[in-house]
Amino acid sequence: MAIASLSKVEKHFGKKVLFENLDLSIYEGERVGFIGDNGSGKSTLFKMLTGQLKPDAGTVSVGRNTKVGYLVQNPEFEPTNTVIDEAELGMGKLHDLAHAMRDLEHRMAEAGGDELDRVLERYQNVQHEFDLAGGYAWQHKMEATLLGVGLGRETWEQTVSVLSGGQRSRLALTKLLLSEPDLLLLDEPTNHLDLAAIEWLEGYLADFAGAVVLISHDRYLLDRLATRIVWLNRAQIDSYPGSYSAYVEQRELNELTQQRAYELQQKDIAKQEEFIRRFKAGQRSKEAKGREKRLERLKEGEDLVRRVGTQQKINLSLNSNQRAGDRVLQVRELSKSFGDRTLWEDVSLEIARGERVGIIGPNGSGKTTLLKALMSQEPVNGGVVKWGANLSVAYYDQRLDMLNPSHTLTDAIQVGRNVSDKSAREVLALMLFRNDDLPKTIDLLSGGEKARVRLAQLLIDRPNVLVLDEPTNHLDIASREALEAALGEFEGTILCVSHDRYFLDQSVERLWVLTPPGVTDFGGNYSAWVEKQRSDEKRAKETAASGSKGRKG
Repeated sequence: MAIASLSKVEKHFGKKVLFENLDLSIYEGERVGFIGDNGSGKSTLFKMLTGQLKPDAGTVSVGRNTKVGYLVQNPEFEPTNTVIDEAELGMGKLHDLAHAMRDLEHRMAEAGGDELDRVLERYQNVQHEFDLAGGYAWQHKMEATLLGVGLGRETWEQTVSVLSGGQRSRLALTKLLLSEPDLLLLDEPTNHLDLAAIEWLEGYLADFAGAVVLISHDRYLLDRLATRIVWLNRAQIDSYPGSYSAYVEQRELNELTQQRAYELQQKDIAKQEEFIRRFKAGQRSKEAKGREKRLERLKEGEDLVRRVGTQQKINLSLNSNQRAGDRVLQVRELSKSFGDRTLWEDVSLEIARGERVGIIGPNGSGKTTLLKALMSQEPVNGGVVKWGANLSVAYYDQRLDMLNPSHTLTDAIQVGRNVSDKSAREVLALMLFRNDDLPKTIDLLSGGEKARVRLAQLLIDRPNVLVLDEPTNHLDIASREALEAALGEFEGTILCVSHDRYFLDQSVERLWVLTPPGVTDFGGNYSAWVEKQRSDEKRAKETAASGSKGRKG
C-alpha cells in the first residue's frame, strides 16, 4: 500500500526545469535510495514530501495518519538543553508521559486524603499508558541510539551549544530515529558518522518497521539496504528494483537495449526518408505521402526511440612524471598526544612504491592528524618521519583549505604552475566547468565544485604519491566512480583516509586501523577487514563457550 505519492509533478527554478510530469509512489516497508547528479532535485523531492515546497503542477499526497520524519542538514536545538534533554524530546509521547509521571510523583508526596486518591488513580492511568507504549524500555533505547551514532556518555550532560557540527548532526539523527516515524526521509545520513556508526545505522534501518527513503552517495549502504533505487535524471525518474549493484547492472542492460533499438529505428527512418525523397513526385507519390505521414506521426509520438543520453562525468587521469624510489615512507616510533589523551605511541610503519594504503578508525582517533603529521603540518611528541627519494607528493585536504578563497578558477590552476590560459581552460573543462564558470572565485563554489578544482590541480601536478583525506566527500556517485577509475590506473603510491567503504574496497589493498594508542597494519581492503573482525569475534565466543562448559564439567 502506498503511503506517499507524487502525481504529474512539475517544478521549475527560473528557467531550469527540475521535474516534468513526474510520478512516484512509496510503499509500506520499502527501503528506497534516491540517486542522481548534484542538483538533480533529490532534496527538492524530500521537501515536497514534507510539505516545505509545493509543486508548480501536479499533486503530492501523504497518508492521513502517516507520520513523516525528515533529517535536516542544519538542525536547530534549544542551546541550554543537554544532549540527554534533546534526545528525550525525540521520544515524543513517551517523553511527555515520563514527565507527567514525575509531576504526579511530586504531587503524591504532597497530597493527602481524597486528593491523594485522585492523584494516585491518575498516576496509575498514565503509568499504564506509558507501559503500553513500551515506556520501560525507552531509557535503554535512547542510550543505545546515542551510543550507536557515536555520541558517547561523556557528551550526554554537555549543553548543545558546545557541540561540534558533526555532533549536532548525530544528535539530530538520534532524535529522528527515536521519534519512530512511519516514513523516514534521510538526506546523506552517513555524513559525520565514523565506520562503526555507519554499520550500526545500517543495522538499525534494516530492522526499522516503517518505510525509509534516503539520499546517499554511500554505495555500500545502498547495496546492503535498498530494496529499490530511484534515479533522478533529466527531469524524470527511473525506478529499479533491488540494490545499487542491481541498478547498475540493469541500467547498463536497459541502455544497451535502448541504443540498439534506437540505431535500428534510425536506420529504418533513413530508409523511409530515402523512399519519400525518390518517389514523392513520381508514380508512387501516393505511397510516398502515406509513408511521410506515418513518419511524422512516429517522430511526434511515444514510439520514437530516444538516443541514450550520455551522463556527464569528470575526466580524470592521474599520470606521474617520474618514478619514485623503492621505499616511499618510513615512520619510526611516532607518538602524538593532546594533553592527557594519547592518539598513538611509538608507532612504526612503512610504505613501498606502488602500495595503496587506507587509514580507518573511529572519530577522534587521529586519522587526519596522522596525515598532517606525515606532511609536517602537525607537530608530534616524538618519532621520525622519513620520505624516500624522487618523490612528488600531493596532499588532498578534506577541508580543501589549500585553495585560496580569493582565486578565480583559472588562478587556482595557474598560480605557482607553468600553465597557459588554454591549458587551464582545458583542464577545468575535464572537471565539467564551463567558460562562464571560470571568473568565479573559490569562496563562491560549493563543496563539490571545490573538490573538482582540487582534482584539476592534481591532474596538472602529476604527483607520484597521493595523500588523500576523505577524497570522496562532496563528490556525487558519478564523480566518485571517475576518481576510483583514475586511481585504479595510477601507477604511484596512495595513502588515504576515508569512511567510504565502497571506495576503500575499490582503491586500497592495505589498511592502517587506528586503535589508540596503537595502529594495526592489515593486509587487505575494508570488506576483508570486516570479515576478519567477524571471524575473530566468532572464534572468541566459541572459545569462551568452550571454557564455560569445561568449568561446569
